[in-house]
Amino acid sequence: MIAEDLAASSPYTNHYFSSLSPALLRFVPLLHRMHAGPYGARFTYVELGCGQALSLLVIAAANPGATFYGVDYSPAHVARARRMAELAGLANVHFIEKRFEDMVEADLPPADIVALHGVWSWIGPETRSAVVRIIERHLKPGGIAHLSYNTMTTWTQLVPIQRLMNDHAERGVGTAEERATQAMAFVEKLLGTNLGYFKDQKAMQKWLEHIRSGDIRYVLHEYFVRHWQPTQHSEVVEMLQPAKLTFVGSCDVIDTIDRFLLPPDAVKFLADVPQGPLKETVRDLLRSNGFRRDVFVRGPVPMTPAEWRALARVQRFAPLRRRDRCPLSLPFPVGKVDLNPGTFDPILDRLADGPATVAEIGALVGEAQDGVVLRRLVTLAAAGYAYPCAAAGDVDPGPAARFNRTIVREIAAGHAHDILASPTLGAGVRIPSSRIAGHADGTLPPAAPGTEAEAELLAERRLVQALDVRFAPG
Repeated sequence: MIAEDLAASSPYTNHYFSSLSPALLRFVPLLHRMHAGPYGARFTYVELGCGQALSLLVIAAANPGATFYGVDYSPAHVARARRMAELAGLANVHFIEKRFEDMVEADLPPADIVALHGVWSWIGPETRSAVVRIIERHLKPGGIAHLSYNTMTTWTQLVPIQRLMNDHAERGVGTAEERATQAMAFVEKLLGTNLGYFKDQKAMQKWLEHIRSGDIRYVLHEYFVRHWQPTQHSEVVEMLQPAKLTFVGSCDVIDTIDRFLLPPDAVKFLADVPQGPLKETVRDLLRSNGFRRDVFVRGPVPMTPAEWRALARVQRFAPLRRRDRCPLSLPFPVGKVDLNPGTFDPILDRLADGPATVAEIGALVGEAQDGVVLRRLVTLAAAGYAYPCAAAGDVDPGPAARFNRTIVREIAAGHAHDILASPTLGAGVRIPSSRIAGHADGTLPPAAPGTEAEAELLAERRLVQALDVRFAPG
């Protein structure tokens, strides 16, 4: 139990994860031509293992018509999340302090989406079984489940090192942070022997340097836990069968573009592997993919071509990055990829003004095939430039504005946030922490006309306006 107590004694880092966005989770089945998830603004979303819940708070503020539940075992996490919700006046998000084992029979409404991020690889078999039972009992037919986890592909080699660090920490003295630091120093000494398992372990040395220079709270929760188990995709698929879940696709939309991930010979090889868990595992191995963000559906229904075209045409995309930060020469896993300016610049210019549907983009660029337009938008999403968002509608901007004002106050109090809620995006948009208060109060210093600083300021303001990012009065 000592290893578990190390993580439990220190609150986890408070970050925003874009893969938890309801709009993105609903887009993945559409991309794979499946009916799934809620189509309207009213839905129920449950996050298991929400931590301090920054992600859940952002999307709750940005989706005021939906209802959100966050579950976490840590009273410190739940207290912090509730405080932020109260300060922002968010009435549509609720937090529950319970173990997953105690949530199976909990009184929850039927859920349209159940999400777990950074949980599955860090819990034991009994707790994983409880997660499956929660999904089986509470997720609606047609509902979406999101699980992220470490794969065996790149993490298996570190399993004995993780166990070693926990054994050392169990015998250490001092605070959780001090014992974790001692354990990492011990591994560094072993690496220095260059013997046996530790001989020529340059990748392990690089990993150790990385975690030693990072946030100790992250290190505690990532590695100093009793159950740390990288898992192969096929194992996850099998474990989720009792909940009647079917794998649909990845939240990382780049995973649908093999030519950006792998060299031509590997793409050709992968094309001959049958669809299913085997293909996913082979893809992970070929690209050394260490982390998956999988989307499952409880009863996906294939779309007819006419149904898919009707839904694809009204799918909206919004800008996710300011226009001057969207170069067309991109570093993808396969290497540098140069996108055609004549094809992609007009789309980026249009999105910089605000969301547009696939049909609107097609009309703009003179492309009649919706599939071609969608692939171009998915390419921009893979680059981090665009993001699928909900259909246009009357969204109350008040909750997001109140939450964003709360973020301003949090920054003033010393918290390092770089995320704001966008009701247009239905998710969060990243703005440098040092500039958020200036956007909120109109106090950003003016830049000299014609300078690079002025161009950056105008581009950032354009993004904030395009995504209808507002702030309640101070």
